[in-house]
Amino acid sequence: MERHARVWGAVALVALLPLSVGAQERGRTDGPEGSEYGKGGYQDLNGGQFSLEFNWGAAINQGSSPAGAPEGPPLFIGATGSFWGDDWYQLDFSGAYVLDGGRLNLLVGPRFRTYGWPLSLHAGLKAGAIFIPEVGPRFGLSPQVGADLLLGPRDDILLGLAYALDIPLPAWSDGRNNTHRVFMSLGYRF
Repeated sequence: MERHARVWGAVALVALLPLSVGAQERGRTDGPEGSEYGKGGYQDLNGGQFSLEFNWGAAINQGSSPAGAPEGPPLFIGATGSFWGDDWYQLDFSGAYVLDGGRLNLLVGPRFRTYGWPLSLHAGLKAGAIFIPEVGPRFGLSPQVGADLLLGPRDDILLGLAYALDIPLPAWSDGRNNTHRVFMSLGYRF
């Protein structure tokens, strides 16, 4: 019985230790710049809450384009504006124009990032309008995965590599209206 009392006493002591950490005084803001982080002072945003990226890369349509659609190389260009809720979460607003077939994607959705510096992995799901010439607008989904590299003295330059699968709905059973995109991104966080 005495052994059990010692074990429970040790558990209670270990459980009470974190309570002493909460008794720290609140951080002050009259010290040197940056000294208040971690003590309830200012929030560190690591470069800002917004970013703007330019995207470019390969875009391959799984099937042939509709008759009368523009023909071009299997490339696309686009842009993405993001609101950074935190370093692990972003809300993306993106647009992309696929040169082969003339598709225009206007998508919005979350992107979740792993913690890591300067390299982090991400996954997201965007939804929105996909305009297909000769067919018209369609609601579409675009799951995406990739990696980001934060560069610069304030981690404000973004360099990324990603893959996206654009799925206009209603989806055909053979997936012939899907578009695969592999792309790079260059952006600035402000």
